[in-house]
Amino acid sequence: MSQIYRAYHAIRNLTNKEGQPTNAVYGFTTMLRRLINEEEPAYLAVAMESRGPTVRHEQFEDYKANRPKMPDDLAPQIPYVEKICQALRVPVLSFERYEADDVIGTLARKGQEAGYQVVVVTIDKDMFQLVNASVQVLDPRNMTYLDSSKVAEKMGVQPAQVIDYLALVGDTSDNIPGAPGIGVKGAAKLIGEYGDLENLLSHADAVGRKSYRESLQNNREQIMQSRQLVTIHCDLDIPLDLDDLRREEPDNQKTFELFTELGFKSLVEDFVQPTKREDAECRELKSRQEIEDFLQALTDRTASLAVEYPEGDPEAEEWLGAALSLSDNEAVYLSSQTLREQGRQIEGLWDKPGAWVVHDLKQHHLFELRAKRPARPRQARDTMLMGYLLQPNQNDFSLASLAADYLGQVLKGGAELFDDPRQELADRAAVIRQLDRKLLPEIEEKGLSRLLEEIETPLVRVLAEMEVLGVKIDCRRLQSMSQEQGAEIEQLSGRIQELAGESFNINSPRQLGEVLFDKMGLPQPKKTRKARQYSTSVEVLEKLAEEHEIAGLVLEFREASKLKSTYLDALPSLVNPRTGRLHTSYNQMVAATGRLSSSNPNLQNIPIKSEQGRRVRRAFVAEEGYQILAADYSQIELRVMAHLSQDPVLLEAFQKGEDIHERTAREVFGMHAVMDPQRFRRHAKVINFGIMYGLSAFGLAQSLKIDRKEAQKFIDDYFARYSGVKEWIDQTLRQVRQHGYVTTMFGRIRQIPEIRSRNWNLRHFGERTAINAPIQGTAADLIKKAMVDIADELAERKMKSRMIMQVHDELVFEAAEDELEEINELVPRLMGGVAQLDVPLQVDQAAGTTWYDAK
Repeated sequence: MSQIYRAYHAIRNLTNKEGQPTNAVYGFTTMLRRLINEEEPAYLAVAMESRGPTVRHEQFEDYKANRPKMPDDLAPQIPYVEKICQALRVPVLSFERYEADDVIGTLARKGQEAGYQVVVVTIDKDMFQLVNASVQVLDPRNMTYLDSSKVAEKMGVQPAQVIDYLALVGDTSDNIPGAPGIGVKGAAKLIGEYGDLENLLSHADAVGRKSYRESLQNNREQIMQSRQLVTIHCDLDIPLDLDDLRREEPDNQKTFELFTELGFKSLVEDFVQPTKREDAECRELKSRQEIEDFLQALTDRTASLAVEYPEGDPEAEEWLGAALSLSDNEAVYLSSQTLREQGRQIEGLWDKPGAWVVHDLKQHHLFELRAKRPARPRQARDTMLMGYLLQPNQNDFSLASLAADYLGQVLKGGAELFDDPRQELADRAAVIRQLDRKLLPEIEEKGLSRLLEEIETPLVRVLAEMEVLGVKIDCRRLQSMSQEQGAEIEQLSGRIQELAGESFNINSPRQLGEVLFDKMGLPQPKKTRKARQYSTSVEVLEKLAEEHEIAGLVLEFREASKLKSTYLDALPSLVNPRTGRLHTSYNQMVAATGRLSSSNPNLQNIPIKSEQGRRVRRAFVAEEGYQILAADYSQIELRVMAHLSQDPVLLEAFQKGEDIHERTAREVFGMHAVMDPQRFRRHAKVINFGIMYGLSAFGLAQSLKIDRKEAQKFIDDYFARYSGVKEWIDQTLRQVRQHGYVTTMFGRIRQIPEIRSRNWNLRHFGERTAINAPIQGTAADLIKKAMVDIADELAERKMKSRMIMQVHDELVFEAAEDELEEINELVPRLMGGVAQLDVPLQVDQAAGTTWYDAK
């Protein structure tokens, strides 16, 4: 159990897709896997506690009386730990009325008597009493072996003296009293001096230290009872032959099924043998006639495509090879030579009437765009996208991961599996086709077809075009800004150290904490649990900054330093020297809400609240003859909430074009809002946005720096005036508790397994997510559809203007100056008319020579 508890506390908030907590099971499994792989034991067993009272409870009624109840989210994991052991064919042993320690002690003795070297894997110091020439303890935290000399070094006594030592020290976790007033150092000294407990108690009158002497004299019976309780039983009548513990290979099928149920994707491939697909016929097409015959077979049939791309060559324009599959057991292969020689004829493949299926459609689009070639194939379904839409909470949509999840196959490649490298590509094509046949009916059944066909699939091409096009960066301006920022950082640093009265490393949380709280005497926060040092988090510094100048300056210093290193210094190195532009990667399948993200660099994280952060946008410039046009949805999530909730007050406010925060201030704060409009508008803004994220009274009180009771009254007053919002939230929570998921206006699904968790924190997180996901997901769907519609319109009109960035609710364009009037009309019309809501979708837009100016 110590290993299970250790795993439980080390990994938090891990569940499978049904909401079943799995953190302890996962941690225990990885420990056991490491043990097997690194130590390669010849024999292995896991000892578990027996159910019900033990002999120690019979000896001492209050044994373990202070131990807290097992956490609610740990108890249901224990049976799964046993199932894991069974699947890995590791025997699980227990003995009625005795503890796991006693089982281990008995096994250690049996192994020793049989002439084996025995290793006890534990973090429990009680086990040190078992150590001798044939028995060692292995600490799994650092994989350190402890023999007799190491035990003596660690405990201050020999293994044979550990029982007597523990009898004096006691054990608070097990409620074993020991000798009051005698700690670990005193116990080690006394046992070392007198040899054993019996001799010590016989000569208690001679012990020099008064407190020790009196404790031994007055608690003899208690100490002897403690000795009885800490003694591990090594003579249980366990009906077991040691050969029963000989390590065996795992049961692959059971392991695969169990790991799949638990959601342990990272472990599946390590424990399950890969599936070879040698039975799928793979033939190579070379001649014109062979290709012609295959083209005939393609008519009105679904075919899957797997492509081998050149690695590490951004200038490459041709595939190295391609495999196409029309059935589970048939695939054809086209070499790079055939693709070149029969290029004109093969082009007919990509226009075939039937449907193409690929995995990672954007990779195909990017390669074709970089080769300045129309997409091959023209239209295709993407199994990666389908997997994402069905299970957006997952974080791995690779072909191998989806094959494991949906087909029960472990897809691996390499020479060890395929004698012919063409077979590996054919195998991938066949798996893609099987996945399509498995996923497409689920997409249709769950109402995701429109989302897939009208938004997500066409968006892939739009994102690929934006990535290839990139955005122009003024590196000289960034360099100049970096120098200015560096001078500002130096100035801030000097002022901070002047106020502190000494030089120190401001970037060191430990040194900063010591200066602020030990030297300067500022109000001390709690020390962090792990590092045992003062917290200097943003929250701590913001609170201090209300009264202490230095804390505010440290916050400014941090923001300035981060801005300089993350953007001003880093962005130039990311500019492509060939194009002179910055090419981010848009991630379509990361956020479970459906929102896009970007990486290398992350454009979504460029600060916009501070003037310092906004200045970075000055380096995003337009090519000659163009201007930057930025179009931003105004308060889109609040408008979506109004539409979804049908709250009459929200609907009226947006339909009349009112300032929604001023309206909320009047509704919630009444005359207070009239007397102090700016302050209470700020309060209303916090509440308006906080409601969508399940803001609690505690969170609101912290944000507004008010009493919690007052914050709760604000929330109650809000729901009293916006009763439609309250009804929608309550209805949403009822539905998610019943079905386990929520949907957006466009049918996007978000599973919320946490809603059924026994852990309050997880369940509360699930409730907040259930409220926010339909709002944020619908907003994401709206801007994605707007991107598709605008891209189509620009292409149809053959305009030079192009979409270059998407950041949160904002679209950024490089607009040709001679098309400004046209695009100024086109963008807000398409963004505002992307869907019929019961409130208007307001779009704010502006143009300028830089992104900063387009505000």
